[in-house]
Amino acid sequence: MKTKAIVIGLFTAAFAAMGVLIAPFQGWDNLKRYSSDIIIARCGNTPNPFNVKTNGIWIDMQDGMIDSQIQVLSVLKGATNLGAARLTSQYWPRQGEHYLIFAIYHDGFYQAIETYRVVPLGTYRPPDLSTGKTLDEKIHILLQYRFDNLNRQMKEEQEEKQRLEDGLKK
Repeated sequence: MKTKAIVIGLFTAAFAAMGVLIAPFQGWDNLKRYSSDIIIARCGNTPNPFNVKTNGIWIDMQDGMIDSQIQVLSVLKGATNLGAARLTSQYWPRQGEHYLIFAIYHDGFYQAIETYRVVPLGTYRPPDLSTGKTLDEKIHILLQYRFDNLNRQMKEEQEEKQRLEDGLKK
């Protein structure tokens, strides 16, 4: 009994030290179902990963979370408003880029802890989804958009890799 109490105490201390519980990716259907808010947003401010304590010591991000300023451009699911908002996630967005975000809105900010909840869509505004499409169709269009962008990026990076390999052979 004493051993069981010690083990439970150790697990509790470990989770408290981590601060944030990260859930594994369980598939798109679960992500849609358990995200009360699904939005398209643009990062308005690139976050600084370092904070300065009052004693002047540099520290990392709070619990590994990044607090970003975003502009909500479209609400695919949820009862939230367009406009300026905050996003808290382990994903580090880039200023000026668009994102599909599977989040939970509470206490004045969007929470999308796991990095897979933030899908980068690039610097160009994603396709218009204002027509009468279902949520599944809209998400499919955006995932296809990201997939196509990622394939193009991978091709370009493979070409760069080949150029570098050729330069290193000499």
